[in-house]
Amino acid sequence: MILNHRITRVTVGILLLILAVILLLPNLTGFTSLDGTVNARLAVLNAPIDGTIADVAVKVGTPVIEGQPLATIKNTRVNRAILASLQAEHTTALDRVGALQRERDELAQLRDQLSARLDIYRKATVASLEREVEILRKRVAVSQAQDVVAQVDLERRLALESKGIFTRKMVETAQAAGAAAGGEVEISNLTVEQLQHRLEAVRQGIFVIGDGQNDVPYSRQRQDEVIVRINDLNTRIAENETRAAEAEKQLIEERERVRSLESAIVSAPFNGVVWSRNIVNRSNVVLNNELISLLDCSDLFVDILVPEVNFDEIFPGRDAEVRLFGGSDVFKGIVRSVRGSLATSEKDGLAANEPEADDRNARIRVSLAPSALNTDFANFCQTGRTVQVRFSKGGPRLTQWIESLWFNLF
Repeated sequence: MILNHRITRVTVGILLLILAVILLLPNLTGFTSLDGTVNARLAVLNAPIDGTIADVAVKVGTPVIEGQPLATIKNTRVNRAILASLQAEHTTALDRVGALQRERDELAQLRDQLSARLDIYRKATVASLEREVEILRKRVAVSQAQDVVAQVDLERRLALESKGIFTRKMVETAQAAGAAAGGEVEISNLTVEQLQHRLEAVRQGIFVIGDGQNDVPYSRQRQDEVIVRINDLNTRIAENETRAAEAEKQLIEERERVRSLESAIVSAPFNGVVWSRNIVNRSNVVLNNELISLLDCSDLFVDILVPEVNFDEIFPGRDAEVRLFGGSDVFKGIVRSVRGSLATSEKDGLAANEPEADDRNARIRVSLAPSALNTDFANFCQTGRTVQVRFSKGGPRLTQWIESLWFNLF
């Protein structure tokens, strides 16, 4: 029979050997993982304020660009009590400033009127004193003339006394009259000097009476009171202006806070695709509610499992080849991280589940080089697709295999 023919048996043996070589060759020339998963990170957008969804601009699977509005939130129940209180305080402070300024202006006018009246009084007093000085100077001249007459009369009587014509009594009477005339002249001079001092003081705004005390007119007293009141008003105006300025600063901040709570627009933080949406129009949300999840296609990676015995052969920075299951295109990749079989895996924030390890398998994460997958938004950038990942070997290492075998046996 042909099946028992030697050539047939040799041919079948050669075919089986070739098949065995084909099956063993991939493992001899590299490592291949068949359970890889294309993965990417998700960005969860939360509600920045309480309110009602007014508009949802995107649906699941919609590509978005950075800064694009995704949803609008309106809040009609914002607490404006603090804003109203600050507005009332600011208005009250401004009204007080206006009222105090009007009062100060009126007092300033009164001060000017009192100053004018005081100036008139001072000028009148100066004129009166000048007339009195002039009169006294005339009296001094008269007294000096009388003194001269008395001295002449005294000399004449002394001469006549020496001749025996006038008696001693008549001479003494003339002496007394001369002394009185001299005293009158001295008194008049002192009075003129006193009036001169008063005149100079009045010209400087100081009114002096005979006993040396300050004679302050009513206009001057009233003017001093008005000046004190004006200074007090200036202090109160400055205080209220400061209060109004502080209230205005707080008012600006409170208006900004109320504005930020009245409405908010949720925008896309990066280019990607809408992965999920938990809201609809006119639905109520509270602060930090999850609204939309965005898939970040800018950084795609693959999570795979390989036997942990090959842990040292696969290291960060090593090149890899990635092929989608059922596809023919090969994508370049590079090892990002290597973890042991018992290491805690990262699950939160990922779009796809990591492969479940059943034996002692190392977890490998391979970053994908930029390719058409990063812009395939219609298919969610192929996230969740199963892939095959291969790492090439430089050649079979017989020495390493023998050492491993020796370690297992002994």
